[in-house]
Amino acid sequence: MGFSMVELAVVVLIMGLLLGGLVMPLAAQRDNARLREGQEQLESILIAIEGYAMVNGHVPCPATPGSAGAAAIAGGACTAQHGFVPATTLDLGGARNDDNLLLDPWGSPVRYSVTASDIDTDGNWDFMTADELRLTTMPLLQPDLTVCTTSAGTSPTTCALPNETLASAAPLLLYSLGKDWANFSSPDQQENVGASIGGGPSGTSYPVAADIVFVTRNRSDLAGSEFDDLLLWPSANRLYRRMVEAGRLP
Repeated sequence: MGFSMVELAVVVLIMGLLLGGLVMPLAAQRDNARLREGQEQLESILIAIEGYAMVNGHVPCPATPGSAGAAAIAGGACTAQHGFVPATTLDLGGARNDDNLLLDPWGSPVRYSVTASDIDTDGNWDFMTADELRLTTMPLLQPDLTVCTTSAGTSPTTCALPNETLASAAPLLLYSLGKDWANFSSPDQQENVGASIGGGPSGTSYPVAADIVFVTRNRSDLAGSEFDDLLLWPSANRLYRRMVEAGRLP
């Protein structure tokens, strides 16, 4: 017996509902896979930076859009405190954009910020200059990158409250702007990109951090309060331990 038009319509409706129910889980699975990939990418980069420090006695400077993916250095000093992973210097694989910057799973360059601490005031950043870490000595070093759980009440150097402070002495920080890298409005994500940097072949001006305070918290898709940035930073002690093991410190 054939189906009536009403029965066919019901079947089509049911199939549509079933397929619609599959779309969200598949999209969510794809997003979760990219989040895992992004986190793993940051962890791999950090290991590469630590390896570089163990060989060279200092961490690399950030790349800029005009440095072709290499650590941007002029006159022996970093040209930027806030920039991008120097993937060429670290010999990292992965997708690059027209400015040769390493991309995260969502197609945005992976950001990289470093402390500009200079305890002996000789004009050389302690963590980015050969022999500065050893000569300054570990007890005197004062890395100062700060990570908060909220941007509310923060200053350019500190979180509003001690219990909102996840880190206050990080030597370096890696971060991805996540899925919504091209369009977001939440104050917490804006805290991570308060400035911009350009100068590369593509002519693109990229958002980067404006100060030493960063924010990370739970993911949210709520408009105006969205957050999907991925941040990773080592403690100073972790970096020192790696360098001691390699004979680069004390």
